Amino acid sequence: TDAKLTAAEKQTAAIKDRKRVLFVLSTQGGKILAAGGDTAADGIIRLAGAVNAVEGFSGYKGMTDEAIVSAKPDVILTMKGGGPPISEDELFANPAVASTPAGTNRKMVSMWGGYLLGFGPRTAEAIHDLAVELYGNQVAD
Repeated sequence: TDAKLTAAEKQTAAIKDRKRVLFVLSTQGGKILAAGGDTAADGIIRLAGAVNAVEGFSGYKGMTDEAIVSAKPDVILTMKGGGPPISEDELFANPAVASTPAGTNRKMVSMWGGYLLGFGPRTAEAIHDLAVELYGNQVAD
C-alpha cells in the first residue's frame, strides 16, 4: 500500500551520508551489466535512501572499467534467482570493481530478484531490508 511505501521511505529520512549503490545485473564474460536511471533497480535504490552510482544513462548497459571506477560505488547490489548467480570472489577480482570503495571493503548485497525488483505487495519490506543492509541500525523503525 502507499502508506507502507511512505513509511519505508521515512525510515532513512534522517540519514545524511547516502550510500552510492551499483546494481549489477550480470558479469557474463567479465563485462559488468549495470542499472542506470529509469529502471526498477534505480527506483528501489532511491526508495531505500541510497543513490544510484550510475549516472548519465537509462536502462541496463554494459560498463567500461573507467565508468565503474568513476561511479565510486560504496555497495554492489546483485540479485539472486534470475540467472547464474554472481560470485562475490569473481566480482571483486575485477580490477575496476576492486578499486572502488565497494571493492576495497568487499561490500556486496544480494537479494532475490522478484522480491527486490517486483514492485508488488512486498515492496515496502524489500525497501526496508535493503535499507538495513545499507545502513544497519541507522534505519528508523
